[in-house]
Amino acid sequence: MIAILEASRLRILLAALVGAALLFGRSPPAYAADPPRPMRRIAIVVGANEPAPGRQALRYAHADAKLIADVLERVGRFASSDIHVLLEPRPGEVLAALDRAANDIQSAGTDTLLLFYYSGHSDGQQVFPHGEPLALADLREKVARASARVRVAIVDTCRGGSWTRAKGLTVGPALDASDLMNIGTEGTALLSSSSGVENAHEAAAVRGSFFTHHVAAGLLGAADKSGDGNVTLQEVFDYAKERTVRDSARMAVTTQHPSFDLQLRGRQDIVLAQIAASSSALEVAQTNALEIIHLESGVTVAETPPGRQRLRLALVPGRYLVRRVADGRVYSKEIDVRAGATVTLDEAQLVVTGTEKLAMKNAAPTEVPLSAHSTTPKGHSEIRFGLGVSTGNRSFGTGLYMTPDKDSLERSVTGVLALTHGITDRLSWAVPVPAFAYRFGTEGSFEVIPRGGVTTIGYSNVEGVIGTVDAGLATRTWLAPNVSLVSNASADWEWQIRTQDGTPVSRSSDVLSLRASAGISWNVGERVTLAMGLGINGPAILQRTPRTPAEIAAGFTPTYPSTTALFGAIQTLGYRPLPLLQVHLTKRFSLDAYASFGVDLRNGALRDRYLAGFTWVL
Repeated sequence: MIAILEASRLRILLAALVGAALLFGRSPPAYAADPPRPMRRIAIVVGANEPAPGRQALRYAHADAKLIADVLERVGRFASSDIHVLLEPRPGEVLAALDRAANDIQSAGTDTLLLFYYSGHSDGQQVFPHGEPLALADLREKVARASARVRVAIVDTCRGGSWTRAKGLTVGPALDASDLMNIGTEGTALLSSSSGVENAHEAAAVRGSFFTHHVAAGLLGAADKSGDGNVTLQEVFDYAKERTVRDSARMAVTTQHPSFDLQLRGRQDIVLAQIAASSSALEVAQTNALEIIHLESGVTVAETPPGRQRLRLALVPGRYLVRRVADGRVYSKEIDVRAGATVTLDEAQLVVTGTEKLAMKNAAPTEVPLSAHSTTPKGHSEIRFGLGVSTGNRSFGTGLYMTPDKDSLERSVTGVLALTHGITDRLSWAVPVPAFAYRFGTEGSFEVIPRGGVTTIGYSNVEGVIGTVDAGLATRTWLAPNVSLVSNASADWEWQIRTQDGTPVSRSSDVLSLRASAGISWNVGERVTLAMGLGINGPAILQRTPRTPAEIAAGFTPTYPSTTALFGAIQTLGYRPLPLLQVHLTKRFSLDAYASFGVDLRNGALRDRYLAGFTWVL
């Protein structure tokens, strides 16, 4: 009914006074939820920005009223025809609307709930719809005369003013929560967004008031502490109070302390919202507190409380960003909520997308370059290419052109090419060979990335089909928001299938190549990443190939690779080599530089490799 309000808003609810009284013609049986028979729900929702004479106009009382009306229709079981929104009405129009509601209740012939909501100026004794005075006594009388079974009154107002544009005037005593609903019944529920002479603040950052914002979020499911899909008055108040105190303490001169009094005979609480009433929803499995941001408007529509739980939130269709901030890093994921559907999300699916500094601007965080993630993001393909020169054989670096003598230190052209595709945010494929890497853990904390598969496949008319099988494990431990420790351990061995005398013959290498390394990855600012490490590369001889009689006669002795100590750009994450220097020109494109060195521990020979290239994420 009402579109979600605009982004970057810090909603402050001015003093909200809620009184609910329960009238009984006979004593009903005790129950914790609404009676099983249908209850008609009628709402009078008023928003008034105009001030009393000589006072500054408000900006967001209309927005607060529209938000409450929207939430009541979506999850409060209020029919749209029973929600009457009055923006800038005159006092007589407010009283007339209450009279019409009272007549509807009288003729309804069923249990009825009446909810009255007002957001605007007050001096503690009067409210000022359209900038004109309306005595609380008259308002109280109108609400009291309505013969609804349950009556809830919310007055979003207070007295005083400050740089945060607090609602109200400075005349008259403080508005007391019990002043609005002085009804001699046995059942009463009272809520107030502030206590005593405190102000309830209006802030541009949230384009509304703190308390109303959090009440609305709570009704949408964020306050459903029990997880039963029903949001009660007590749950909403507890949720809104904690966040109103927090936000007003951060943003305003005076802190708001909402107050609550619930005395309802025959029941413990009132169910105000049912999440199942919404045709679209988000269901999250979480441990930490999460923030849900509507991307089109930028508004934070809800904050989930911390704790291991599965929470269902009623959301209007649209694109959202779910995020949390921890250890100075922002973890987030975009989701698409569609009409008539429920989207599920596990907190573990969130990935690092920014820093706390960006998050505190109260806007969707700027994403880090896609190539900086530990695995290729879902649906993206990444090309890493480098070309340069190197010395030595294939055990150090990847040569495009190999020197005839494997032990020669002659410099030759060499390069690196890695193409990976993100099947999911965690599972990557080393295209086009059957080799895969998977990420366990959460980016920004601790990650484990095993890999495995056939990494090279080729054919020779002498050797037949040849290839290499690889298996490895990488870990990434974040020491700080921009520094991580990366370690690798891997092994590979070669195999071949050839035809001998018309019979297929398979053979595997008698040498297993082992590699181990450790180093750091350092994000220097937002544009530069450095990665370097120390490692060792050596053989594990599975069996020594026996010499043939001809080889013995010729004095031939098989040789095996030596062990090499490595340093520089030698690290990998899955099947993605990490450049020594990466300059991120855009979110998808980076310029790369590789420099690495190896010392042969058998003869002390130094081998080196220098490459320049790029990373491009499609």
